Amino acid sequence: MKNLIVNIYKTLFFFDLSIVIAYYIPDISTENAALLDLWQNGIFLAVMIIFTAVFLKFAEHGTLKVFNTKNKLRHYSIGLLTAVIPLGITVAALWLLKMLTFSGTGEAEHIILRLLSLLFNVIATELLLRGYLFRLYRKYYSIPVTTAVITALFISLNLYMLSDGVIYTVNMLIMNISLCLIAEYTRSVLAPVTAHFIYNAVSSLVFGSFEASETFLPLLDTVFSGNSHISGGDMKLEGSVIMLAANLAVCIFFTVHLYRRSGHRIKNSQARRTAY
Repeated sequence: MKNLIVNIYKTLFFFDLSIVIAYYIPDISTENAALLDLWQNGIFLAVMIIFTAVFLKFAEHGTLKVFNTKNKLRHYSIGLLTAVIPLGITVAALWLLKMLTFSGTGEAEHIILRLLSLLFNVIATELLLRGYLFRLYRKYYSIPVTTAVITALFISLNLYMLSDGVIYTVNMLIMNISLCLIAEYTRSVLAPVTAHFIYNAVSSLVFGSFEASETFLPLLDTVFSGNSHISGGDMKLEGSVIMLAANLAVCIFFTVHLYRRSGHRIKNSQARRTAY
């Protein structure tokens, strides 16, 4: 009970205070929307790096690790596949069903600034959700409990999604759970950062699905037609049941592998006790 109360206080200070500080730092004076977006997300990232470093050093005294420096290429690969597989399945299926068509190209101006801004936002968000706080709760509680806490925090950041339809909302929640599962699977924030960035870059900047910034147009002009539950309708990729099924399959895959890994640990522990 004592640990729970302490963790709640740590969560309030880390989560709420960091967001408030990042929000109230003044913007730069510029008419370049891409540069302003980059500044805002850069501030968000800087605040999260400072908060993460301070809490890891002074609140946890170095007992928690957010970054797993071993097998970095494997972690990047897991993140890449976690993003690409649901996107690839959904886009391919909609295109074959002729529910997704391309009518031209969009705006490519300031693409480097847009990508950097998106990367800063993704890293900051992952440090906020699946960095320090994920490791803090995972130290004391099971992965389902930890995932539930992180999901509650995710919902508080994205309350708008609750009014965007059931399929869209469930898709966003399942994607959040997938990121929690690969954070647990790799014991590092690198995999969720990779998955989050690749997914947002392709879905938002390329296909114009959920928008990372309302200021910019996507690189491709896409038209989603036909049954809105299948094509996604106005919500595009995230409103499609195909995406929902693909994301659910990813969740099941990592849940099974984590369960098997947990079972192997229990068997090895029992074997060691028997040996003694």
